[in-house]
Amino acid sequence: MKAIVLAGGYATRLRPITYVLPKLLFPVLGKPMIFWTLDLLKKVGVEEVVLGVNYLADLLRNEVGSNYEGIEIKYSLEKAPLGTAGPMKLASKATRFDETFFAMNGDVIADIDLNMMLARHAQSGALVTDALYEVKDPTRFGVVQLDKQGHIQRFVEKPTAKKAPSHLINAGIYVIEPQVLDMIPANRKVSLEREIFPLLVKDQKLMGCPFEGDWFDIGSMADYREANFSLLAKHANERRLGGRNMQVERGAIVRRPVFLGEGSKVRSKAAIGPRLIGGKDVFFGERARVSNSILFDNVMIGEDSIIAGSVLASGVSIGKRARIEAGAVVSPNVKVGDGVRIGRNAIVHPYKEIESNIRPGSHVM
Repeated sequence: MKAIVLAGGYATRLRPITYVLPKLLFPVLGKPMIFWTLDLLKKVGVEEVVLGVNYLADLLRNEVGSNYEGIEIKYSLEKAPLGTAGPMKLASKATRFDETFFAMNGDVIADIDLNMMLARHAQSGALVTDALYEVKDPTRFGVVQLDKQGHIQRFVEKPTAKKAPSHLINAGIYVIEPQVLDMIPANRKVSLEREIFPLLVKDQKLMGCPFEGDWFDIGSMADYREANFSLLAKHANERRLGGRNMQVERGAIVRRPVFLGEGSKVRSKAAIGPRLIGGKDVFFGERARVSNSILFDNVMIGEDSIIAGSVLASGVSIGKRARIEAGAVVSPNVKVGDGVRIGRNAIVHPYKEIESNIRPGSHVM
């Protein structure tokens, strides 16, 4: 079985980190986002995936490669943005889709039984089955209305609360018959929701498949934090939550829930957690205090520094006695000097050397 994963897009709401790192390589509980998607597809027996890529495609290709745990990976490069349906049409040039296949938004993490979804699709006779998820606030999403048989009757994109026909939203996961690709015009931007789905609705060939469980659409930094900390809480009771070759020295304090990646080291008298997620090779100096934060790979926290409620991207180095306050985002390969204070909600762009305090809410470019 095959699948298309939409992995393009500029992820503007996750800037400035996405200036140098594609969103699908952002770690979620220590694992790049794209691998959550590939692991889900592996469970249902997908053997070949085409990644529809665009922005920072080479970085994604270098990380994922041509094979992931037995799944063959191919790439379809958009030279210009093609919407939500156009990339599927373009991906069909990378491989032949001659049977039912999956398509997914790459920035979605979901706990969904794809075998169940596939079975419902086969029974319905639909050309597309769309996974649906119930949310409290549907105004950010494409909202659907179902009939009693489960056919999707209409889509309303980002409605007001009063005009939302339901609280069921398009979860960005589809089972698709290959003839749908023939319905998508080539060589232009095409909206799956606005141009293709109305044709299927008219013929009652678009089914909805509601599901329960985890679902995260990671479009903003707030979404990113929520996904990480929700999954951390879910797995908090596991006896070993972390990577291999970790070192936690005697005298260090670990307040769960905490996740640390492979090769991380916590020096004596450091206090980490609660609600801390660290990637690979993260270093915590003596008496450092870090909580409610997400650290990417290769982050170094100096002695006596305090990190609270922040996001530090890969390669960030924090000096001694520094303080990073809640809501701050520090982009890749930033060096923060000794004693520097970065205020609440401040944003630091990549490759900076910070030697003086940053006021709350500031952008350092």
